[in-house]
Amino acid sequence: MRLWVFLSLLGLNIHFEVLANGIANRYFLEKQRFLLEILHHVHEPLMNEQWRLLGKELVTDKEQYVVYNEHMSDFYKDFSLGKLLHRNEYYNPLYADHYQQMLGLYHFFYNARDWYTLWQNISWARVHMHPGIFVQALTQLIQKREDYQALIMPKIYELWPEAYHDGLTVRKARNFNFANWIRYENVTDIEEIRPQKLEPLYLEGDLRGSIEWFQAMADVNILRMNQPKARNKLKHLLEDIDWQSYWYNLNMGVVLTGEKSDQLREWCYYQLSQILARYKLECYGQKLAYKKLTPKHYRGIEKGTSKMAQFIIKNISELEAKVGDAISFRSIQLTNGSRINLEENNNWLVGLEELFPYDWTHFAVEKGVQPNLLLDIRTIVRSQDFYYYAERILDSYRWYRQVFQPNNQKTFIPSDLRIDDMQITPLITYDQAVDVDISNILPAKHFYLAGQFVWPFTLQHRQHRLQHKDFSYKLHVSSNKTQSTIFRVFLTTSERGNIRREPFYQLDSFLTVIYPGCNRISRDSKEFGGLVGDHISYTELYHFVKLAEREEYDFPLNISTPNCGFPRRLILPRGGTGNPLKLRLLIVATVYDYKARQENELSCDFSQGVSRWDELPLGYPFERFLEDDAQAVEISGDHVHWKDVEVLHESP
Repeated sequence: MRLWVFLSLLGLNIHFEVLANGIANRYFLEKQRFLLEILHHVHEPLMNEQWRLLGKELVTDKEQYVVYNEHMSDFYKDFSLGKLLHRNEYYNPLYADHYQQMLGLYHFFYNARDWYTLWQNISWARVHMHPGIFVQALTQLIQKREDYQALIMPKIYELWPEAYHDGLTVRKARNFNFANWIRYENVTDIEEIRPQKLEPLYLEGDLRGSIEWFQAMADVNILRMNQPKARNKLKHLLEDIDWQSYWYNLNMGVVLTGEKSDQLREWCYYQLSQILARYKLECYGQKLAYKKLTPKHYRGIEKGTSKMAQFIIKNISELEAKVGDAISFRSIQLTNGSRINLEENNNWLVGLEELFPYDWTHFAVEKGVQPNLLLDIRTIVRSQDFYYYAERILDSYRWYRQVFQPNNQKTFIPSDLRIDDMQITPLITYDQAVDVDISNILPAKHFYLAGQFVWPFTLQHRQHRLQHKDFSYKLHVSSNKTQSTIFRVFLTTSERGNIRREPFYQLDSFLTVIYPGCNRISRDSKEFGGLVGDHISYTELYHFVKLAEREEYDFPLNISTPNCGFPRRLILPRGGTGNPLKLRLLIVATVYDYKARQENELSCDFSQGVSRWDELPLGYPFERFLEDDAQAVEISGDHVHWKDVEVLHESP
């Protein structure tokens, strides 16, 4: 606690200066420019001579740290003995020794007494450390230290474009020579475009296309590489860079957050259920099997040829066995050897903690396991295997809660209230062209002139992604009294009857006051919570910083989007092109218990817990199994409403 207080006081003056009126000052801009330059071409050795000179030595004077702990001592010992991971070797934070190296470096960052110590340590790590360890430790620093949380990290798919793009694109970009392109522009499939042709034109804050944007990008050549549209039925979701980076950022935010672990566990499993439900809706829309995912759909698992698959299935099977024993015997043996009765007091929560870890770093793997999508937290949701494993884990999680969680939800069902009707505007999806900044794939030598760092051009990869038109809905609610009410809106398939295996994806939730008589409530899709829109690119961010340093622009602290928000454009599955995709909406009303709280998880800060409307379980009423849509009390009666809807996909 004392460390937290000291670090907070340490950065208090900087924090207030930086956040004054939401506009960055020169001290912040200096730090922000350094961050963007030090991460530029992070996969290559650092060429920036200024930061190379600063990073010659790691600060080892213990007086320069608020705390000098065992992690730091072990890290420096390993460095002195030459035991740290070489930059050309495979890095995986799930390997225990790799994670310990990252943890040691993180503490050298986090415990730094002042910016100058941190500045030197970051520069040193950029020169001497494996880029994967460096990026993860730096990400943790910015997420966890309050006085540096205002700094903006580039999006992970801009730092590591090669992890998010196909091999052909990566090869073309790596072989691109800017000087030759200027001479022979017409002989390549890379074209220069006018700034106003960059897509999407409309970003959060309306920055792109503004006068200041044209000033910032005035001397930048914008180049574009085209990509054909995806044909795979699920590729438009699984390979979406925002879909993948959302899960990466969420997990990065949770790591090393020791506080509020009970809340975080529930929140993480809720987010896992959300991403699984959204994936299943996409499968349903593409007429693929979705009710119960089975190993036969995934190559290598049924044959037992994948060592990684064997490792994961072994661990999941052990979890299922433990959960089964806990339910059968109504008790569980803890790690310390003691056994507790799960039906006494709140012991079921102790069992929940014992059985269901939520921090992905708890899942250590053997070094012999070869690199693959499932081992890379940046790309794990691109693997269809992930959803099969997620379903099995969530089945055990819900089964456990079904048996042991106290059933007091009936007290949250409102009386004297009826949802009479819902009206909704057309649900329409379409393929949207977008340019993604892949400048970090290009050889770093193109960004240095006479030893000085310059950013004269950017390479954008033209892709097509799933998008939907804005929509709105209206609820007609009648009541006999004034009451504060929470409404939750779920999207599911058109299947009726037994809904145990149907996905329920929560689209919206909100709190409002219902008055006697007829109430009409309007909601717009732009109002839905926890969602984010588009942001400026790495290149644009850097040039906005430079413009602000020349005092030609007031740099707003919210110039980019929060990293742990779900992409707003992906809340609807791809609609039908000929025949519309038939779905249902479920609206559930519950009594408000005046225990709502707003936290900062959207910005990946989980130190104070997570936002919630009430004390009902997150994901209510689907945190447990419900069998029938007409009999389960939570989803039948006047306080719920089912609405048939259709989603249409518009072709260009």
